[in-house]
Amino acid sequence: MQSTNLESLLLWRRFISTMSYFALQSVFFVYLQQKGLSNAQITFSLSVLFFCSQAMAIVAGVLGDRFGLAKIMLLGCFLDVLAYFLLLNADHYAVLLLATACFGLGNCFFGTNARACLLALAGEEYALKTRLQGKYLKVTSLSSMCAPLLAIPFIRFEQLNALIWLCFILEIGLFALMVKPFSMLNAVNQTVRFRWAQVLEIINKPFVALHLLLFIPLSIASSFFVIFPYLFDNKLHLPELVPVALFGNGLLTVLLQGPFSKHINLRVRQLIWISPLLALGMIVPWFITLTFPSIYSGMLYLVIFTVLEVYALTAIANLLVRFDNGKNRGFIFGASKLLQSSLTMLVMNLIPIYFLV
Repeated sequence: MQSTNLESLLLWRRFISTMSYFALQSVFFVYLQQKGLSNAQITFSLSVLFFCSQAMAIVAGVLGDRFGLAKIMLLGCFLDVLAYFLLLNADHYAVLLLATACFGLGNCFFGTNARACLLALAGEEYALKTRLQGKYLKVTSLSSMCAPLLAIPFIRFEQLNALIWLCFILEIGLFALMVKPFSMLNAVNQTVRFRWAQVLEIINKPFVALHLLLFIPLSIASSFFVIFPYLFDNKLHLPELVPVALFGNGLLTVLLQGPFSKHINLRVRQLIWISPLLALGMIVPWFITLTFPSIYSGMLYLVIFTVLEVYALTAIANLLVRFDNGKNRGFIFGASKLLQSSLTMLVMNLIPIYFLV
């Protein structure tokens, strides 16, 4: 029962915190411009946030294994609280940089170790592990989809500061709720000392092959905020459809995540022929859509894109669960996130050259 309660607490924390995070992202530029910061300063601070949330994942995994998953998740929660406090007082550029670094590290420390924690709670049962990972991905998608709904009234009535205060209060409450249960559960307090041999245990040929095979569909999926604004704004001159596409993507993801997590059970060797199909399934319909641009072709491509996106994300999540041997809990997700972000950066910089024509 205690394990079930912790699972629910983790998922609820992920849902509320992610919704707050994406609501903040929707007002980030305007809020900081109102504080007198320049566009260049705001843009660079965002790059600091993304760097800390992606590149530091492997550090988050190592720390979680070494000092206990619960301690590092709590540290991530505390950093989120600190980030909102600093953002409320971000009248100076140095404070803003510190705030965005705390946001990135907080998200990274909690997210990386929360996924490892769910594996620890599942024990040795593979089906339960994949079910919990599916729930985690579904909750993340649902919260990002609901975030604009939270931000809209604050934007409408020009109360951006009140939105930041609301997010700050929510994070304080979540942090307070997690302290006691996290300190009592042995499954998330066991430590695993980092060994350099661990790198070779995890970053082996199947692990690298998995990421190399899936990096094109995953990277295209990560380019959603480039591809669909280009289609609906530049090609169709209907920018109001961009948030509709975002909502549709989130809704379909939530509906598909559960069944996909339950039924997608691949091996790396199967990806040799599945991965090219996923990549072609994202690329070919895109150029057909550009040839015959319309609202209908755009929405049809959105459905195709989302189905293949969820398939690729679920495939890599379930294979990481299969690779886990119980000794490298946080490190495996940290290493995966670092490798994914590196490959995604490569492809995303090619998207404007070869994809947006």
